[in-house]
Amino acid sequence: MPGPTTEGSAGTALFELLRTQQRLTRAHRLGSRLLVESQIERENRPDLVPFVLGYSPDHGDGPTLLHAHAGASSVTVLGDEDYLFLSDRRPPAENSLGSVGGRSLWRHREGREPQALLGTARDVVCYAAAGRTAVAAVWVHAKADSFAADRALREQEAREGLTAVTVEGDLWPRSSQQFGTEVLKLVVLSLAENAGDAGEAGDTAEPVLLELPLDRDTRLSGQVALTPDGRRCAAGLVRFLPGGHRRYGLLLFSPGFSPDLPDEARQVWAEDDLSDAVASPDGAWFACTAERIAVPGMAPRQEAALVSSDGLDVRKVAQAHRDWLQPRCWQDSTTLLCTGEEDGRRHLWRIAVDTDVITRLDAGGSVLSVTARGSEALVVRSSIGSPPSVVALSLATPEATRTEVFAPAAAAIPRGRMERLTYEAPDGARWSSWLCLPEDFDGDAGGGLPVLVWCHGGPMLSWTDWSWRWNPWPFVADGYAVLMPDPPLSVGYGQDAIERGWGKWTSEVAAVAAEQIGDALLDPRLDAERVAVMGASFGGFLSLALGTLLPEPRLIVSHCGWADFPAVARACDLHWHWLREYGPVDASPAYRSESLSLEAISPRTKVLLSHGCEDSHVPVGESRAVYRALDTLGVDVELMLVPDERHSILRPANAAAWHRWVAQACRERLGKRSARKEFSVR
Repeated sequence: MPGPTTEGSAGTALFELLRTQQRLTRAHRLGSRLLVESQIERENRPDLVPFVLGYSPDHGDGPTLLHAHAGASSVTVLGDEDYLFLSDRRPPAENSLGSVGGRSLWRHREGREPQALLGTARDVVCYAAAGRTAVAAVWVHAKADSFAADRALREQEAREGLTAVTVEGDLWPRSSQQFGTEVLKLVVLSLAENAGDAGEAGDTAEPVLLELPLDRDTRLSGQVALTPDGRRCAAGLVRFLPGGHRRYGLLLFSPGFSPDLPDEARQVWAEDDLSDAVASPDGAWFACTAERIAVPGMAPRQEAALVSSDGLDVRKVAQAHRDWLQPRCWQDSTTLLCTGEEDGRRHLWRIAVDTDVITRLDAGGSVLSVTARGSEALVVRSSIGSPPSVVALSLATPEATRTEVFAPAAAAIPRGRMERLTYEAPDGARWSSWLCLPEDFDGDAGGGLPVLVWCHGGPMLSWTDWSWRWNPWPFVADGYAVLMPDPPLSVGYGQDAIERGWGKWTSEVAAVAAEQIGDALLDPRLDAERVAVMGASFGGFLSLALGTLLPEPRLIVSHCGWADFPAVARACDLHWHWLREYGPVDASPAYRSESLSLEAISPRTKVLLSHGCEDSHVPVGESRAVYRALDTLGVDVELMLVPDERHSILRPANAAAWHRWVAQACRERLGKRSARKEFSVR
């Protein structure tokens, strides 16, 4: 087969086509109509723009767009013609909210102008709404006891030019729990009908900030849930412990409209971390993701747990299930819908909470999100080879028959094929990978394809979904094979796969991944002499690690990767996770033993490093350090820094620049086919 194609290729055309597609994230029923949340790239907008889009029922000619809210997300449907959403649109000048910045809470009602309900000087982070009540988490100044005080304190600091902040617990001054001198607080809103005109805030009284019974080391985590009658609320908590450890729990209370919480407010700290609460239809339970507190030598495990709405009872469900489960919504008061990976796919699971009977529902792909109403669930599903689409599952039947409702990115379905590979190690363990190939490649003409090995991040993830960022198909269209291994620590292969890699990212995860790659490259359709390895985050580390183990890959691409474990663990905002997996930095020899020796990377290998300068998970200094080390060793290394990005490259123009850079390096380093040699792992 000829070498990969050049600029202006089929891969470039496909990449540009992908940029134009609507990126579905969530779907809801609004009466008989369809309401979706998506992201869309817009001209002259540096970031992807979130949209809430309302469509008519499909009568055979496809759904028709009825209304759209730009800059909008986080929908909660209240009735057949009524829903709430968050938006960055500004309320009209005559509104009663005062100065509003960032995201605010809005109400859509059919036939009326959107109504602004709540705005603050910066952001409404999240909210929950049910019955006649909404509870929202908002950023306010740590010393403020009202929105008026918040505005005054901000104005004073702006005049003084004050940005310094003394941090405690969470040492990162800009995180999900803290933003400079701001903290998250809760506010309760009434959704009762009123005579306010469109665009007004409704009740002219300023919303009241709740006084939370939290200790100094405990803060809101930015998650809230409400029972359907609006009488009980579950707010996520994070507790910062000495030494950099942390725990996650819940605050359960009855939301009223006074600043003082009632006596029945209760903090719930279980044996496991609790997060992502979802209220049952009868208001008796909050279903949560329960994650076992990991320690060195014992990995985490995620299960579904039920917390009684009074906080007095916590119990697990479906404990016999092999893989991790995360509650998403309820079908009815005794039936919980969860997602969980299994062998390279994220399935929807139905759990009868009274009997622990669990059934897999076939959504025809990996489940990204699910909402349920009556006997129907709307699922946004995708696969590595198919972009997100909406399917309706009929929950009234045991087999949950499905109907495709909406597929806005159907034009981007790639031409190519996927194969499932399984490597059986000498110890009997079996490890899986996906292999993406050109549709018309038969392997008999022109020799083997150059191979791009893609390493997933996480590390506790797996290759299950369509990705707009790490999409193999433009490269496949240009004549590459893309190999996507799931080594130890990948989810969906049982707890043993997690335990195998826990605390052994180089000695086990990278070593097994190298064996998987070596086994795959025995396929004569693949050219073992033209190999590139690439990934981001943990995948960026793993690509560097594989560069020290594989026999001279021609190219390594590492986004926000690292080599020095102690340096990352000490400086990043995920220090608490490193403590759980490896222990204290100065007391655990594993930090050094698992770190990489970059001298093992061949000077004949080209290395591309990239990093967002605002990254808090892996500070940008790590890529600078790797660059300097490799440059000193005489390796051909390049570094791309992205000043306005964090851990991921999200801005379309930045992602396109990164793709062009990587595609050019692939053409230069993998374009010439060489004679086949026997492959071996170092």
